[in-house]
Amino acid sequence: MFTTIIKSIESLIISHTSLAVFLGCILEQIIVPIPASLIVVSSTFVILKGTSFSLAALGTLFIKIIIPASLGITLGSLVYYALAYKLGMPFIERTGKYLGVSVQDIESVGKKVDESRYDELFIFLARCFPVIPAIAVNLFCGIIHYDLKKYLIITFLGSAVQILGWGLLAWFSGNVYMILEDKIAYIGNIITVIIILIVIYFIIMKKREMKRKK
Repeated sequence: MFTTIIKSIESLIISHTSLAVFLGCILEQIIVPIPASLIVVSSTFVILKGTSFSLAALGTLFIKIIIPASLGITLGSLVYYALAYKLGMPFIERTGKYLGVSVQDIESVGKKVDESRYDELFIFLARCFPVIPAIAVNLFCGIIHYDLKKYLIITFLGSAVQILGWGLLAWFSGNVYMILEDKIAYIGNIITVIIILIVIYFIIMKKREMKRKK
């Protein structure tokens, strides 16, 4: 039954991969505490598991995963960008504890941007390597009224680089899993048998001990 459920979920993901990734990444940016990396890794694992490296497979990764995910992240990030743009720092002061970000976090991003030579490069790298929480970057760009066109382009491209990394990792991991799947199953069966034998042994020993006491 469990196997059937897993296969059903896999079929659903395969049938609606792009839409699921797109919507998942939008929600991840707004309300759902599920990392975009988890959405990307799980979806890539399902659709490319066991697929050899080729330009066609790489194209599938871009079309079904990278582009929808990057679009989803970009559109989802606009929510807090727009709120910060319109309401400013008071919005963060009132809602920061619910969003998991503080005024100090935004000020920290501001200091790092000031220290960098190129604002665009810093924001791009912040999207590529999410050491800084994405929501902090979104809010900061909104507060300083960062150019919307630049914001959209940099967010999309930076997110695409990050998603490509997660996608390739999932693809490679899926292929390794396929190679080791039989061995993993074999080892799992051995461990299961050993556990069963240990349980039987303790049951027998327990019964013998109880007979001796009688």
